[in-house]
Amino acid sequence: MSSKPTLRNRFCDLQDLGNESDVEQSFVRRLLQDALGYKDREIRTKATLESLSAGQTAGDFHRPDFALKVAGHIRWILEVKHPRAQLVSHVDQARGYCDAINRVYPNDGTVKFYVLTNAKQTHLYRMTDSEPLLSLDFVEFTEGNPSYERFVEYLHADVVAAHQPRLDNSKPLVLTKPGIAEVNSVFAKCHQYIYKSDRISQAAGFSEFVKLIALKLLSDKKIRDGYPGLVAEYRFEQPASEVEFSLPWIKSQSTTNPVNSILFRDFMNDVELEIAKKVRKRFFEKGEEIKLKPETIKGVVELLQSLYLFGIDADLNGRLFENFLSATMRGKDLGQYFTPRTLVKLGVGLGDPSPSDRVLDGCCGTGGFLIDALAHMWAKINHNESLSEEAKAIERKKIAEEHIYGMDFAKDPNLAKIARLNMYLHGDGGSRIFNVDSLDLTISDEGGDTAEESIEKDEMRELDLEDSFDVVLTNPPFSKTYERSQESDRHVLDQYEIAHDRQIVLAKLMFFEMYHRYLKPGGRLISVIDDGFLNGQDYEWFRDKLREWYTIKAVVSLPGDAFQRSEARVKTSFVVLEKRRKRHKPDARSSQDQPSVFMYACRFLGIDDPKRARWMPGDDELREKAAEEVAEVLKEYRAFISGSGNPDYIVPKSRVMDRLDVKHCLIEHNRIISTATQTLADFVELKRFSDADIIRCREHDEPELLLKVRYDGSAAEGETILPKIGTKYPQLFKVDADDIVISNIAASYGSIAVVPDSLAGSLTSKEYTVLRARPGYDARVIWAVLRSPEIRAELLLLTTGANRTRVRWSNMKNIAFPYPDAPTVKKFLQHIKAAEQAQKKAQVEHEKAITELNIALSLDGDQAHHILDAFKPPA
Repeated sequence: MSSKPTLRNRFCDLQDLGNESDVEQSFVRRLLQDALGYKDREIRTKATLESLSAGQTAGDFHRPDFALKVAGHIRWILEVKHPRAQLVSHVDQARGYCDAINRVYPNDGTVKFYVLTNAKQTHLYRMTDSEPLLSLDFVEFTEGNPSYERFVEYLHADVVAAHQPRLDNSKPLVLTKPGIAEVNSVFAKCHQYIYKSDRISQAAGFSEFVKLIALKLLSDKKIRDGYPGLVAEYRFEQPASEVEFSLPWIKSQSTTNPVNSILFRDFMNDVELEIAKKVRKRFFEKGEEIKLKPETIKGVVELLQSLYLFGIDADLNGRLFENFLSATMRGKDLGQYFTPRTLVKLGVGLGDPSPSDRVLDGCCGTGGFLIDALAHMWAKINHNESLSEEAKAIERKKIAEEHIYGMDFAKDPNLAKIARLNMYLHGDGGSRIFNVDSLDLTISDEGGDTAEESIEKDEMRELDLEDSFDVVLTNPPFSKTYERSQESDRHVLDQYEIAHDRQIVLAKLMFFEMYHRYLKPGGRLISVIDDGFLNGQDYEWFRDKLREWYTIKAVVSLPGDAFQRSEARVKTSFVVLEKRRKRHKPDARSSQDQPSVFMYACRFLGIDDPKRARWMPGDDELREKAAEEVAEVLKEYRAFISGSGNPDYIVPKSRVMDRLDVKHCLIEHNRIISTATQTLADFVELKRFSDADIIRCREHDEPELLLKVRYDGSAAEGETILPKIGTKYPQLFKVDADDIVISNIAASYGSIAVVPDSLAGSLTSKEYTVLRARPGYDARVIWAVLRSPEIRAELLLLTTGANRTRVRWSNMKNIAFPYPDAPTVKKFLQHIKAAEQAQKKAQVEHEKAITELNIALSLDGDQAHHILDAFKPPA
């Protein structure tokens, strides 16, 4: 019997190709190197390529298997698939990746082709065509075959190179794209270098750094414009002569300080021309120079020259100035200006501005929301296949110059100018960023205004922005207040309905009324807000005002540490509000006009953006989870808006007529413990302290031991104090053995303990709830159940307050509470007893080992103890 014939082409046998890796190594690699003449350095593999957006769907990113680079540009890409894969299903991703590269420099269109292969079939596509230009079967890759020869004629390295300009042959400079941690670290080094070298103030050092980083970004932008394929690579080489922001370029110039006298001067001249034409606002003062020593400038250039900071995504670029400010300048004093990048992306996604929308941020800081909004709107233009490249360019320019507005009144540093510069460097959208107090609706003149500031205010008044914006994206400052006792503040307060009868008003509340003035009817406000305003009894009046002005569309809860980088310990949420077409007066907070609300509780957003500069294990995974969470929230919200939302995230209007926080409105209590038919109060009772157990602190000057309840559920000795002078509490309470002590503010962390015999008689304050097990029930069993994830989650849902949350007996006593049967109790207590005995034995052995070692080495003498006692520093 004859065997089935082996199919073979120039490179391999088909029977040897069992999976995708086989296709890569035995077929594609040989095709690229032997037949098409590409060198190793010209073959970019998946591991060296960036994930780029390959479609309009949130989170739709892709990396091809190979990208072929000639004369500094990626010219075509190749996708390898399993021999049984259907190639047609991968066309969109491959073409989308090429589009992502070409969009950076649309007039060039450097990526001309893409190839899909599973070895059995190979399809060559031209970027402009929807059908393959060539289709080859496995056996057609043979010398003399006309289809194979045409394939080689299109893609051979020499053919591709023949139509490209030759690269400069000077020594190359290697550039890499840094991650967040590396940017933080290098920027901190820049700050320290400037401070130590020139001995100038931190504020002055920041101002000089802004000038240098602007030049660095412009230098990288020139590289990107000349070689757009670089957006797809992590690491690449450039001729040193083409990298202006570099030590080789500095050495090639005849002047002693060319960064200032050439690069910065040329930049300033270009900007001044645009200012004169009234198409640009000022970044730096007229005639400004870099006020650093030439050697200092060289030092900063050396630190930055090998980093490529102008990526395809606004994510990293949008935070450049923020990193320097928050990490190296004034810490949390600037925290109000910085919104973590994943939160920015979520906010922009929730607002979803279209190319025709006008977008505003009235407290824009360095422009984070506006940069991402611009990128979001441009992406929609770029994906519009009905527009020619010329029409797309016109629309992008119109969006940048006419549709993006920002305001910020910070003076030192002048964040509006930094936002303008940031927008200029990343989209040319800074011409409508105003340095004004956006809460002053009259935009009043001040005695100290410069002529330029007066002109800027006149320009803004002439714009007449009332009822003119479609989308507001904002994070109002955390702590700014206006006080009626201050004349300048009183002028602002008098313009606001919510401030008429108040002496002190938080600025962040006034912003919601201000944005109501600026939004069109039906316009969308997406804002970060403190949870205290959504759930606190003191702010019922404010929530009523929100309902009067807006329809509430969505509330997305953010993690408690979402703003850790700016050291803001505030629990927050995003709210999505739609301006009512007519003001609505709710009747007892029950509105027929309020539809159901989308709500979602995030776990990872913001915590992926730590304050520290150093990378830690797990950071990359957190960032991936945060990105996935953004995509998930946006997917669910868009489904909700379209009318096909998941019921798990939809809250009926009846539940948002009082509180608006996600914890209260979305999450149902006792949702898991459905089998429990009894409540906590059935198993414990609140301890009633006798007079003998109550310490009246003002009258008590005997030393007493405080009880400490740890997060791990153990009780320990706390401080020994004199209650008369050592505590702020008027009363303290003695606990007994087997009392269950619950920290009112940390119960959800597990701060619940059973008092052991050794700590009977120690004291607690009113910040603890003390319980006794009812007869027939064991305190340690109740303690273990109380510390379970389900019960702690239930306690967290019952807490009041947004930041220092508290749970009280009146809340917790009615929670559904399961108690195990007798065999389970017996087994549990046996394990606990064995664990306690082992712990005691381990402690004895631990102390014995240390004592014996000290004795053996004579390290426990009387003189040592005398010195430790005599010279011990104050506690």
